Amino acid sequence: MDISQDYFSCYGLPCDFAVDLAVLRQSHRRLQQQHHPDRFVSQPDSEQRRAVQITAYLNQAYATLLEPLKRGIYLLQLQGMDPLAPNNTQMPMDFLLQQIELRESLEDMPRAQDPEAEIDVMASRLQLQASQLENEFAQAYGSSDFEIAEKTVRKLQFIVKLQQQLDALEGALLD
Repeated sequence: MDISQDYFSCYGLPCDFAVDLAVLRQSHRRLQQQHHPDRFVSQPDSEQRRAVQITAYLNQAYATLLEPLKRGIYLLQLQGMDPLAPNNTQMPMDFLLQQIELRESLEDMPRAQDPEAEIDVMASRLQLQASQLENEFAQAYGSSDFEIAEKTVRKLQFIVKLQQQLDALEGALLD
């Protein structure tokens, strides 16, 4: 296996935002079985190290292609872009104001009358926004409008972070 190839090629997938997750999972299982380090215990040290390298590469590739945000970032990196560069922070004002509003709502949730209901409402809202941004990214990337794709992936990063914070809050409230 050539671990210098891109992640899509590794799994035999087209280099596109839309990924057939069933095919990805099936390919990953097959490649993991084929290259798992346990299969190389009786081989020379160099073969064992190679199996560990391949397994690490496969795990990184799988994690990247499985998650839409990571996949979008990776696709842009393949185009020579760095969508998460620290100097790349420009966002539309209406989007930033919406993020402030969502963060304030998140902070107020523990004191809400019915925090679980509030969490459910926000989770649905964030999932809808994430889906819309994923579709927007797919269209922009598919038409080679990488500037729009880059802005969209940065917006998606905000939404994913909010989803993670909401999940953490829900976990804390359930404990």
